[in-house]
Amino acid sequence: MSREKSGLPQVLLVATVLVVAANLRPAISAVGPLLEQIRTDTGLSPSLLGLLGAIPVLSFGVISPFVAGIAARWGLERSIFASLLLLAVGTVLRSLPPGALPGDESTSAQLSLLSGTVILSAAIGVGNVLVPAVVKRDFPTRVPFMTGLYTATMAGFAALASGTAVPISRLGGWELALGAGALIALIAAGVWAVRLREPDLATGALPLSPVSGSSRSSTVWTSAVAWQVTAYFALQSTLFYLLLTWYPSMLAYQGIGEAYAGWMLSLWQGIGIVASLTVGPVLQRSRDQRLVAALVCTSLAASLIGLVAAPALVPLWSLLGGFSTGTMLLLALTMITLRASTTHEAGQLSGMAQGVGYLCAGSGPLLAGAAFDLTGSWMPVIVGMLVATALLAGVGMLAGRAVTLR
Repeated sequence: MSREKSGLPQVLLVATVLVVAANLRPAISAVGPLLEQIRTDTGLSPSLLGLLGAIPVLSFGVISPFVAGIAARWGLERSIFASLLLLAVGTVLRSLPPGALPGDESTSAQLSLLSGTVILSAAIGVGNVLVPAVVKRDFPTRVPFMTGLYTATMAGFAALASGTAVPISRLGGWELALGAGALIALIAAGVWAVRLREPDLATGALPLSPVSGSSRSSTVWTSAVAWQVTAYFALQSTLFYLLLTWYPSMLAYQGIGEAYAGWMLSLWQGIGIVASLTVGPVLQRSRDQRLVAALVCTSLAASLIGLVAAPALVPLWSLLGGFSTGTMLLLALTMITLRASTTHEAGQLSGMAQGVGYLCAGSGPLLAGAAFDLTGSWMPVIVGMLVATALLAGVGMLAGRAVTLR
């Protein structure tokens, strides 16, 4: 989209996309390092803590297929603006101190944690689906580059949230650490509001969603390529959110301190910035992603094996694993935009891949927590992740081909 068509400078279009991306992960990534504090204060079991980690993914899955329909009614810009405000509300609710809601302190804390997480996760789900459609519409010739840029922003702010969660909690408890993200969401809403002044953009709605029964949407849901992209998205999301929830606990199990484990999670996410900024330009030069998909699965498997075989080298495995998962997310989002032929298809495929994918991925944190409850060891979880990585490599060979839905 040119400056003349939008009425906004390209640099401002880019900035508004990035400020939304900055809010799509911190509210989730700040939780992992604080799980032990939350467990102590609320009495949540490991299985329920796994549910806390699974709620965002499950919420993404539930809302994603309907997001294109929301955008069809409200427009891309208004939908994203509303989601940022809702994100702030959910973040504040989740961080209320014990006793703020009805019930005893433990019940009150659990209620605010779970209900706030559902609300903020639904808000993030809207942004997850619509940002790729905005990129497809506003930067049609620079999709891989812009996808790399906004995934780097996501990774950077997610890493910052993970690394600062424990230090902030020492100033005002885990409630303050979780609630700080509301300020970022409100700032982002203020910046994004400049787009609402543009008539062309504010009314730029997507066509009807798949659930509306339109004939065009059926092409997406009956396309083999669409299901391959969806499977790739589901597997990489499962691995990502399982690690996002339990990685610090896996490290703590090996005797690593809470704060250090939080910084290792931050390192794991932060290297995703490098992955997005370096791999994005590579993907820009080719519509085929199969080789990159195979390489990152190999490197993730190596990092998981290394975590067991040589735990003393955890910074190395965090870097290697983080580069892999960061690239996998970039690949998944790039596949969505490149496999689609139009902005409409990008929105439909984004909703399908994220709706089905996140519903499947929600099982990751839950199953990992349950497996640890049953066995008292993280080894079964790591073996399961290795199997999922092998499946992801196979799916990547299909979804990464230079083809489109039509």
